Amino acid sequence: MKIDLHNHTVYSDGILSCEELYERAVSAGVDVFALTDHDTVFGCEEMLLLDGKKKTRVILGLELSTVYQKESVHLVCLFKNNRIPKAMVDYSYFMIESRKKRAVRMMEQIQQIYHLKMNIEELLQESKTVTRANMMRHLAKYNAITPKEASFYVSKTSKAYLPSTEITTEEGIRLAKAANCIVILAHPCLLPRPIVEQIVQMGIDGLEVRYPDNREGDEAYFRHLAATHHLLCSAGSDCHGDSSHADIGSATLDETEFKPLSERIGFSYGD
Repeated sequence: MKIDLHNHTVYSDGILSCEELYERAVSAGVDVFALTDHDTVFGCEEMLLLDGKKKTRVILGLELSTVYQKESVHLVCLFKNNRIPKAMVDYSYFMIESRKKRAVRMMEQIQQIYHLKMNIEELLQESKTVTRANMMRHLAKYNAITPKEASFYVSKTSKAYLPSTEITTEEGIRLAKAANCIVILAHPCLLPRPIVEQIVQMGIDGLEVRYPDNREGDEAYFRHLAATHHLLCSAGSDCHGDSSHADIGSATLDETEFKPLSERIGFSYGD
């Protein structure tokens, strides 16, 4: 079996619809995958309708954006028994409005400072959760530039940059645990190891030990860290559907590796 527990759709900064992501998972031979859009659950009900449409099964969740010691820390939160927690619905509504306001202000400043073309109304319609990735793709399309060139205008070095509304990592863990989620530290390979070692002591449930951007020795190190702190091991491709991210099925667990995690979230492939 192939189990991939970290993926995105157009409900955040991915480019695939729920059905497109599901069909891509089927084509990639993925047996189980999780939907973990950034700070939103609004794709979950749509994705749940696809669960088991073919042999591929779906797990619901989201990816919380948090900050710790100026580092961007993402938490994959998996929902037990595929039930969407009300607390996460409420948080999703809050973040949607916050991100929209930020996007409008940033795009207006990009227009004023850099004189780029854009259609803000169209941008807001393209995704329920507007991230910098959405803004970057929009600018690339309207100004005939590459996404890499457009990325400067939404980067932290841009004169138009505005920070997003982010909660601390400790707050994110408390929110997720209160909502009865299983909390996994996403892509720890992108963080300094001392930061990871501090986060594992904050009450998380697991580490994303297998990830497309892992360097040599990363998985072994994170598995050892997980064993030392009695944490679950997860894997995720972080698929967004575009060429700048890995495709679904690129980083997976097998059935044996998945069993401890599946038991904690109340998931059975045969259900």
